[in-house]
Amino acid sequence: MPKIFLKPKSPEYDEGHTHTQRQHCDMPGCRVIGEYRAPKDRSLKDYYRFCLDHVREYNAAWNFFAGMSDTEMQDAAVNSLYGDRPTWRYDMDGMADALRRKAWQTYHFTDQEPPRANTGRKIEEKTPEADALVILGLEPPVTLDDIKLRYKMLVKQHHPDLNAGCKESEELLKSVNMAYTILKIAYQKFEQLPEL
Repeated sequence: MPKIFLKPKSPEYDEGHTHTQRQHCDMPGCRVIGEYRAPKDRSLKDYYRFCLDHVREYNAAWNFFAGMSDTEMQDAAVNSLYGDRPTWRYDMDGMADALRRKAWQTYHFTDQEPPRANTGRKIEEKTPEADALVILGLEPPVTLDDIKLRYKMLVKQHHPDLNAGCKESEELLKSVNMAYTILKIAYQKFEQLPEL
């Protein structure tokens, strides 16, 4: 049977060699073997060795955040979400655009720049349609189904039966009705345009 050699600092190595390296509990006056580790400070690089009873007492009293300001505690909590490792963001400094450009060039077997994306027809800011979209809380591009869904939601929210005597809800409901009518008519006119 072949022999297996363990790395000297691995946990398995410590388990196999504890009979020669057994240490008493670090709690003063305790003569029990210290089998359990407990951190000495926040760096988590140096440890005490305690028996089971004393490690429980120590862990119950130890506060990782002791001496930290509120900002430091919040930073530590956020960093712990990622295992205290920095994360790379691909959307910073144009990385996302660079990746899209490179992917397009690879897919099309070329070194040329990709064509500019046509974002569609922009709605001018001072049109009744743009104002109607703002009233309904929508942004282009929208479909007629999107407009209808948002309209129904706002009508339910500001209906006079639910807001008895509220003048503000009544005025808002009138604006919502007008905005829906404007957008519905604009959408019907758009559908009647000949295709290019």
